[in-house]
Amino acid sequence: MRQIASGIYLLEGVRGANVYAVAEDEGVTLVDSGMPGSAGQIAAQLEEGGYALSALRAIVITHAHSDHTGSAAELAHRSGAQICAHRNEVPYLEGSASLKAASWLTNLLLWLQAHVVGGRCNCHVDIPLEDGQVIDAPGKLRVIHTPGHTPGSISLFQPEAGGLFCGDLFFNQNPLTGRPGLHFAFPLISVDPEQAQASLHKLLPLEAQVVCPGHGDPLKEGARARIAALFE
Repeated sequence: MRQIASGIYLLEGVRGANVYAVAEDEGVTLVDSGMPGSAGQIAAQLEEGGYALSALRAIVITHAHSDHTGSAAELAHRSGAQICAHRNEVPYLEGSASLKAASWLTNLLLWLQAHVVGGRCNCHVDIPLEDGQVIDAPGKLRVIHTPGHTPGSISLFQPEAGGLFCGDLFFNQNPLTGRPGLHFAFPLISVDPEQAQASLHKLLPLEAQVVCPGHGDPLKEGARARIAALFE
């Protein structure tokens, strides 16, 4: 795993969305879990970094797309970690509801993403989260409800290192070509693209030193200015 900031690491080569580890002496919190079948690779990287899988205390899910949730249930089973997600996202993570959007095309893409691309990756949420809550786990991540990509999408702020985890609120690569560059959440797989853009305003006042998106490399230099430029 590659260190991004003090106590913040990117687990490299995991299929699907980026997986981040926030590590302290008392253990590790994961942000997202990649595609199904990634648990072994995640465990191996944690061990290489000096953390046994038993040190994993929490898995925080930014939203219910399978490239972010795919290995959460297995990792929780193997480690005893608790799975955390915003309360509005719980029905989609636990499989009692399906994500719906106003556009039929978006609904089709969401169905394909859930049933074909990643498969259904349901997991039990141990700790439903609220906006503003500080998660009682390594890193003491503060929850920021940033809906739009999904109803319960969240971002997470780690004040000590100035780390900001954004899920798919924006991408630091083109979702179609893979080319680097900052973009809003991909509209065709967002349940409410306008709400997603409005949610970005919640992040601008934060003193973020490093911004960790769900796709693409983390932003270190001029991160806040680059986010602000998305609105221009």
